[in-house]
Amino acid sequence: MKFSGINLLDEFKRPELAELRAVFRERRYPKGQIIFYPERGENLVFVIAEGKVRVYLGYEDKEFTLAILAPGDLYSTHAGCYIQSLEDTILLITDVQSVKRCMSEMPTFTRTMVRVFGHIMQNAFSIIGGLAFKDIYKRLAEFLVKEAVESGEPEGNGRVLRLDLTIEQLAQVVGATRQTTSTLLNDMVRAGLVKKRSRGIFFIPNLEALRSVGEE
Repeated sequence: MKFSGINLLDEFKRPELAELRAVFRERRYPKGQIIFYPERGENLVFVIAEGKVRVYLGYEDKEFTLAILAPGDLYSTHAGCYIQSLEDTILLITDVQSVKRCMSEMPTFTRTMVRVFGHIMQNAFSIIGGLAFKDIYKRLAEFLVKEAVESGEPEGNGRVLRLDLTIEQLAQVVGATRQTTSTLLNDMVRAGLVKKRSRGIFFIPNLEALRSVGEE
């Protein structure tokens, strides 16, 4: 599951971006730790080197997950969100000023950053819109379709989807409880919209049928 659509770890291997890679420092975090809080006001940019993190908004007793980031994804702490490690995680971190300097001196990195942040904004608005206007069943269907299109493997007339998420993490993405998400996913299986092959591996026999559920 790739959130930004661009793997910056691959970009860092390019010789012309060696100077950029040098401004990032490594930090390690254990599973379950809140890495950044909105009230800290830190202005940092980070890339996931290993593990996964959750980006979410919190208000009173409610949480709204905006993204689950995987290795190669990038994010900035100035967005005012909570960021939590879902696994033992390694981040490559630098300050925004260093990124700005690299963007002015390295046109290749500037183009890459524009593509990354544009994709992040597109995904964030899509997630927020889904939380505001769609019920959980539709949000779950829309998420599965999106992941199948972006990272699924063609098989016959359908696609095989490998979700590197637990049910709890999937529930956080669609803004529901673990029990509700599990129940709705089982409903989709019974309806023939999704077939579960093993843990985290699903077959979607008819992508358009599942897409229509999310668009109703």
